[in-house]
Amino acid sequence: MAKTMAHTRQAERVHHPVIAQMQARPQWEPRPFTRAISRVSPGTRAIADATNPREREWQVITARSLAADLPLWVVLGDSISQGLGSSTLGRSWVARIAGALEADGRPVGIVNLSRSGARSRHVRDEQLALLDMVDRAPTLITCGVGFNDLIRNPHPASVAARVKELIVELPAKTIVSTLPTPSVSRSGRWINGALRQAATDRGIEVADVVPHLVASRRGLATDRFHPSDTGYQAWVTAYCQVLDLDPRAVPDEWQPPRG
Repeated sequence: MAKTMAHTRQAERVHHPVIAQMQARPQWEPRPFTRAISRVSPGTRAIADATNPREREWQVITARSLAADLPLWVVLGDSISQGLGSSTLGRSWVARIAGALEADGRPVGIVNLSRSGARSRHVRDEQLALLDMVDRAPTLITCGVGFNDLIRNPHPASVAARVKELIVELPAKTIVSTLPTPSVSRSGRWINGALRQAATDRGIEVADVVPHLVASRRGLATDRFHPSDTGYQAWVTAYCQVLDLDPRAVPDEWQPPRG
């Protein structure tokens, strides 16, 4: 608790409208189904309990990045972009790719606007509005969203339409990632096919995680839903390919600079 409060105080020292808006957002609350499962599943409860502290950790890093003189990487998306399920923030795919960029001589400050539970409409209505408040142009923008849309409404054509609408509104330099659905999933193939086509039409790149997904017994965290440290390797591999990074330069765990 003391560590979390210290992180919050650090973020509050940065007087930036993005930080103010992020701190004004209501805390994540589990849906009734998640609350019910948490009562009998310690693994689900542990991940749920980690959700808000993880977001606060990213707020501290975002505050430091906005105050630093570094090129910015803006991260849009859901709990995957939060790295929920990884054992530490430093083992999330975003952190590890940041470490690889640093090793390649391309250090970035991370402005992580993602939120657990976000759907495509949340990125469109909330996260892009925060991006507009960033006072210098980012050199890199990534976006991964759509899986929560599929869970809430498992009609693939409807999800594909919402994802395509979002891609039309994303900045041209954005890299979008595919939904982490196995290749045998017909719904996943439908949605990811629409995503790739929409990205091609916009001329933006796609980080395709699907070929790199591992078996669920190794790839999922204790809640059996979010990726584990091993599972997040799919995103690391996909983004290494798009960003022309040497996979050998990716740290197992990245320590964000202290500020």
